[in-house]
Amino acid sequence: IFFWVARMIMAGYEYRGEKPFGHVYFTGIVRDKIGRKMSKQLGNSPDPLDLIAQFGADGMRVAMLLSSSAGNDVMFDEALCEQGRNFGNKIWNAYRLVNGWTVDPALAQGENNRLAIEWFRQTLAKTLRQVESDFASYRISEAFMNLYKLFWDDFSGWYLEMIKPAYQCPIDRPTLEATCGFFDDLLRLLHPFMPFVTEEIWQDLAPRKAGESIMVQRMPEAREIDEALLGRFELTKEVVTAVRNVRKQKNIPQKDPLTLRVIADENYPAEYAPVLQKMGNLSQIETTREKDPSAVGFLVKTTQYFVPMEGMIDIEAERKKLAGELEYLEGFLASVQKKLSNERFVSSAPEKVVANERTKQADAEAKIAALREQLAALK
Repeated sequence: IFFWVARMIMAGYEYRGEKPFGHVYFTGIVRDKIGRKMSKQLGNSPDPLDLIAQFGADGMRVAMLLSSSAGNDVMFDEALCEQGRNFGNKIWNAYRLVNGWTVDPALAQGENNRLAIEWFRQTLAKTLRQVESDFASYRISEAFMNLYKLFWDDFSGWYLEMIKPAYQCPIDRPTLEATCGFFDDLLRLLHPFMPFVTEEIWQDLAPRKAGESIMVQRMPEAREIDEALLGRFELTKEVVTAVRNVRKQKNIPQKDPLTLRVIADENYPAEYAPVLQKMGNLSQIETTREKDPSAVGFLVKTTQYFVPMEGMIDIEAERKKLAGELEYLEGFLASVQKKLSNERFVSSAPEKVVANERTKQADAEAKIAALREQLAALK
């Protein structure tokens, strides 16, 4: 390989009088999923046309990106082609969702949508900065993985859910225009990796001139990043996730609204209350100064939150569940205390092991105290 690179460089100087290129990118060898080099003799080399027919050309391209990183061989697995096809479907489904919304020109933009747009604009800028760094370092697969997460998790999983109007209800024009702008940016960023699906959707996203193509569009440009805003929104996401976990643990349907109480401090993202209400389906958010032992509590950073359960759960079933958890933890604590009361163990075991046992003891004691408070509140 080095011989051929040297010949091309010398030919550039000989025939053009200049260096033809300054960087050389070496790809790894494509191997099967157990590490063998692909060959006809071993019969482990699939027909690319068959894979394209089954998973699509974009699906195959994504599989190669998912299975390789800079400087390493490509460990090819057909399961990755399926993942690539699913990602293409995700892009199509997101577009179908947005394309199906109707606009009410008289509808004003709500605070929830304004906050969602500003957050995603910052998230896009941060990812774009990282992708530019990846491209500069020839970390092609890493660049794609950053975009994969941006589209799947941030855009589809959070942003579209935040702004999605209620069933058969219209959306305001500023939000839809911003969303289509984000979609255009995402398609241009993904185009080098998935050229077919991105071209198809881009052509339909807005009216295009004859011969116009996404191939020759400029990439989005990086903007200034507000790290403080992104940090505050991460707290918001943690709160929403915790509320959803409460619903799951207590078998409360998503359609049933909940009340959220919070002992507010500097880590409470009060400015994102509209997002919390929509994403957690909260009827109201109340600030309080006291703990509520009868409610299900959780902690995000230093902020304490409580979800009242009056009328939401079977009191007797909940009491039995808490009693079972308490019995288990008390047994676990007894075994840890027995180990720590053994002088031989404490003196001979590594300091890290002893410290770990003491941490287990403290955690168990804290959980037992919390469970006893909850049981007392249910009486």
